[in-house]
Amino acid sequence: MFFYQHLAHSQQYVIVDSENGDRFTGIWRDGTETHFEIEYQEQILRLPLMGHTLTFISDIANVPDRTAAKYFRNGIMLLELKMPEKAMNRFEAAIEEFPRYPAAHYQLGLLYKANDDNINALERFRSVAILDAANFDLVPHFREFGDAALADEAYAEAVDNYQLILKYYPEHESVPGLSYITGFLLVEQLENYDAGLPLLESARQQYPNMASHEKAFFLIGKLQAKIDQLETALYTLQGFIMRYPVSEWVYEAYLTRAEVNLKLGRTAEARNEAAQVYEMSVDEAIRERAKQILDQTEWTVYTQADDLPDNRIQAIAADGTDGTQLWVGTPNGVMLFETKFNNWIPIPNDVPKLINSATEKVPDVRAIAANSEEVWVGTRSQGAIHYNKLTGEIQVYSPVDEYPAWFKDIKMDDADIWFATDKGVVRKIRGTVDPPIVYNRRESFIPVDKDNIETLLLTPTTLWGASPDGDIVTFDRETDEWDSYRSTEIREGTAIVGFDTAEDQLLFTWYNAAEKANGYFRADLDGLNGKSTTLDIGIEDANDLKNIYIRGILDNTPIVSEENETPPVETPDPPTSEFSPETELIEEEIPPPPPPTPLVLWIATNDSFYTYHTRPDEWENTTTPQIVSGELIINALIVVNNRAWIATNNGLAAINIR
Repeated sequence: MFFYQHLAHSQQYVIVDSENGDRFTGIWRDGTETHFEIEYQEQILRLPLMGHTLTFISDIANVPDRTAAKYFRNGIMLLELKMPEKAMNRFEAAIEEFPRYPAAHYQLGLLYKANDDNINALERFRSVAILDAANFDLVPHFREFGDAALADEAYAEAVDNYQLILKYYPEHESVPGLSYITGFLLVEQLENYDAGLPLLESARQQYPNMASHEKAFFLIGKLQAKIDQLETALYTLQGFIMRYPVSEWVYEAYLTRAEVNLKLGRTAEARNEAAQVYEMSVDEAIRERAKQILDQTEWTVYTQADDLPDNRIQAIAADGTDGTQLWVGTPNGVMLFETKFNNWIPIPNDVPKLINSATEKVPDVRAIAANSEEVWVGTRSQGAIHYNKLTGEIQVYSPVDEYPAWFKDIKMDDADIWFATDKGVVRKIRGTVDPPIVYNRRESFIPVDKDNIETLLLTPTTLWGASPDGDIVTFDRETDEWDSYRSTEIREGTAIVGFDTAEDQLLFTWYNAAEKANGYFRADLDGLNGKSTTLDIGIEDANDLKNIYIRGILDNTPIVSEENETPPVETPDPPTSEFSPETELIEEEIPPPPPPTPLVLWIATNDSFYTYHTRPDEWENTTTPQIVSGELIINALIVVNNRAWIATNNGLAAINIR
């Protein structure tokens, strides 16, 4: 007689195999040490245990046929005879005959586990749980496998085992703790928020008195903020703060609320919560994060919701008599805005529409230059577009007119308009109807390795240009001659990003891919007395390396003497004889060089916006508006009317400056 029983609870089916070969399936009713009762064909049968083998199942579809049952019984007998390998063959034969045989899967799982083959053991136990979890206590096995995986930091494997317990044994005593553990692993280690967040929310509601409730409460609010369930996150985090006011996560909860308010445009609320943490916390890391949020409240970011044609801003230029009008270039054309008194108002005229419809398709704008009489727009593949403010005429200069297709930068003054293009430097001389002059290696011997010019700077005497490969060239406007520019301060492999001038100083930003560094260069307008300054090093991301822009002005800030500083007292030199022999040996003293021109420099990178006062050598920096806009790529920078405007891949950012 073999009596095979695992767990018998709720309504169970039982397969009865008699020694004489008879077999039938009924519903289990009761049992004693000597007899059992089943319901069979609407009758209650009371039979002796002796001479019968019983197999319990929860699904009638899992009743094996006679051949599979025979293989299984033979496997059990072989196990009792201490022949596990042959028993394994019989259990495998039973499953091959009848794949939905939970008892055979279970026995195979035990044998695999005994051989330390936990991978195959888990798969067999998984099959058992799927087929008939009610009759097999698999919790100890799943928990053992899960705990071992967790110790080895195999988090996905641990979660897999724990989730089997949660799914198939929801009433088990270990479920409350495992719900929290599994939820933490899903969100913190595996970043599977879709599975982890609902699990933690369920655990928080069902098991509020467990120690893990506090952490789960906080994480739920933090995750809701991360996946942009912003209003829900505010509510959850406020509830957390009220329930756990002295929690180790309470300051982080305040700061997360500040970030959420910032995303929702509630700048005052964001500033108040961040300021509260900055004043109360003694943790320097927390205070630094609070400061960053306070910095971020200084930014305003304009997007398509503010009438921009696209969030990807590629070019910006100031216009108008006071520089308060702003041209914005995107892959979907241009737009013009009035920004006076910190307003943001689309200018109601047809000029942007006319420019955007001047080409066959909406222009992909890469450069803009504007003055009181005209606007030039450079495109990615359709040449340049010119708008004459005096006549209202719009004209396109395309390859048909002997112009290149790709315009990367535009600079102009009263004499010329200069274009940086992928075919070299193009010059349009004002007051003539002559075709444009194209300067490249073949026709004008411009000293670059390739004709591709990325950026320009125009001064009254010189045009400066730079290629993506690091070549710097100059054009003497008096002699019409090109030359290369070299400086010992510029290291091998350095490429130039963008130029500017500040008073009598030349400025440009650079990056060096080999050294993973970027920075800026400052020199006199003729390139002499150059000095290079490294800003960031160890930059792995190519976009973070290459996107760095500079603007500068003369620093007129008065020098303030230190408080209580005593002015120096001039002491006259002792008199000497006019005919002293030492006078013949005294050489005329060379006066020291004048101090460098004091400047205020603004430098924008993907992560930071720097303000540098060269006198008295003071740096300030704030993070770019990444809380609102996400990871940013900076494409341009201008400073006008005490505001810095930064073109990014996700909106136009503005910040007031001093």
